[in-house]
Order: sequence, then C-alpha cells, then structure tokens
Amino acid sequence: MAPSSETKNYDALLALTLANYRATLEDEISTSNAFFFALKQSDAWKGVANLGERVEIPLMYELGSADVFSGYDLIPIVPNEGISKAFFDWTQMAAAITISRIEERKNSGEYQLVNLLESKTKQALLGLQELFAKALLQGNGPNSATAIKTAYTSPTNGAAGFVPLPLLVSFSPTDSTAIGNINQLTYSWWRNQAADCAATTYAGFLKEMSSMYNLCSKGPGGGPNLFLCDRYVYELYEAAMWAKHQNPSYTAAGFPFDSLNFKGKPLTWDEFVPDAANSTITSIPVAAYGTLYMLNTKYFTVTYDTETNFITTPFVRPNDQDAKSATILWYGATTVSNRRKQGVLAGILTTMTS
Repeated sequence: MAPSSETKNYDALLALTLANYRATLEDEISTSNAFFFALKQSDAWKGVANLGERVEIPLMYELGSADVFSGYDLIPIVPNEGISKAFFDWTQMAAAITISRIEERKNSGEYQLVNLLESKTKQALLGLQELFAKALLQGNGPNSATAIKTAYTSPTNGAAGFVPLPLLVSFSPTDSTAIGNINQLTYSWWRNQAADCAATTYAGFLKEMSSMYNLCSKGPGGGPNLFLCDRYVYELYEAAMWAKHQNPSYTAAGFPFDSLNFKGKPLTWDEFVPDAANSTITSIPVAAYGTLYMLNTKYFTVTYDTETNFITTPFVRPNDQDAKSATILWYGATTVSNRRKQGVLAGILTTMTS
C-alpha cells in the first residue's frame, strides 16, 4: 500500500493569502497619511458601484431665494440656477507582487511560503503608500520639481494620476486654471482661500493662522477640521505655543498621528508637503519658507470603485520568465466640492524665534 501523500496547490494558497490581506491593504493605505485618514474618518472615503465616464460632483454656488411676506403678498417662486457639476477623471493605480519559482522552491513549506508572500506584499504596500502620498501632496513634483499642480504622471507609460492637493487648494486661486472642468478665474465662487504669510514674529504668525481659519469658516458648512503642514511649520507652531506657555498637544481617540491642537482640531505634518509659495518640492521649505493647508474634509472625497478597491489579480506566469506575478489594483479619484472652505497659508518664515 502506497504511503499517504498530500498535494498542495501553492497558486491557490498564494491567491487565498492575498485575498485575506485585502482589508489590511485598504486599512494601511488609508491610515498611512493623515489627510487620507481624516477623509476616511469623516466618511469621505466613498465607494461607488457604477463608475461612469468621470466622477461627477454636484455644486451649489447660490442660495435659494428667500423673503418675508404679509397676508396676500406674492411669495417669490422664481427658480434659482446656482447648481452645476465638477468632473474629475478616474485614476488607476497598481503595484505588482512577483515570486520566482526558485523562491517558491526555497520556501516550499506552507508557512514559509506565506511568510515570503507577506514580505513581498508589504513591499508592494509600502510602494503604494509612498505613491499615494506623493501623488496627493506633490503632484508630478517627483518627476519635475515645480510641477506640484500637475497630476503625477507615470514616467513609464505617461498615464496621469488623481488631482493633487496643490491644485485643489491652489496658492494662486485666480490663475486661469480648470479644476474639475471649471475655470477658477472665470468663476470667483470656485476659488479657495490663499495668503502669502508676512509674519516675522510668533504673534504675527498666529494671527495670520487665525485669519486664514476665519476666511475658510465664512458661510454655511463650518470651518477647517484638518491642518496639514511641513515639518518646519509644525515645529514653528509648537514653539510659538510654548512661548505663550501653552501646551499645543492634540490627543483624540482614533487619531493615530503625531499632531498639535489648533482650534480644537489636529494640526499634523507630512514630509511630502511641498513649498506652495515657490511651487516646488526642492529643498522643502525653500529659503526656510513653509506651507500650511487648512482643509474642510466635508468637501473633499476620495471616491473609489467598490469592485477595484485594492483587489488582487490571479498570479500569471509569462512564457519567457521563471516567475509569476499578481497585481494589486485600485481605481479612484480625489475631488473637491466647495473650494471656498479650503485654504493655504504659504511663504511662512520658519526661522522666526520670538
């Protein structure tokens, strides 16, 4: 009688391991960046089942007609226009996981192979995290230092990514530029708040921060609830608060980022925040001038395809290579629906000391 034996389908094992890792992928991507995390916490990380040609965002740029009346006075029923749409193109992103046959053989035990796959998946995950953060905060800056308002463009195939933050919240909101297919020069209601910081003292800096916050808070919809800056501005704000003998630490359950408190909301930093005043990522901040974004996440979304939200494809072996690859895929877009509620304070002198 032949000894008992067991045949394992390692392709199936790899596919199952990747499928089980999908939730981890989505969670780690969205929690790797404070801005994406805040969006997800505020339910602005939205999935859609039917893509359509582009993402359509309804806009309301006028309020309805309202008036008082008495007795038999006519009530105004003139219909309002004041409603439009912004359009944002879908973006496709991918990271590959490749395993050679010799790697499979060297790690042929079930648990060894799973560990190898987890390492390679982590490698792909880190690549996606960095691409998300750079594409969001620096646009095409990694390929051309001053192209922070241009969507990240693949140097391999020329495909463009999602709309970057330096365009959605522009330091030059009166330039003749289309965001979401609407020109901000033509339509004043489609402009974000922006200011070139002139402060040379802590008190002046704090006053300009407060002024920008108030500009973004005007009208319905509330004020900014997330403040994002480079490390130098972060350290400047912390020093300014210490000088006032105030502890600026921000702590809140479920917010896993190092952050300070401004207006009761988190102020955090990211290494990829560009120098908006000089429109570059080179030597951030250029000549010691930093950038601070004030964001209202009610009017930002990351919209993704529910059928392509960090899914993994089956492993495929090409005819001319002793290896096989799977791909992690994501389809989505960054959008904004109310630019007036967003602001950027740039040209901040980060070397001030009192």
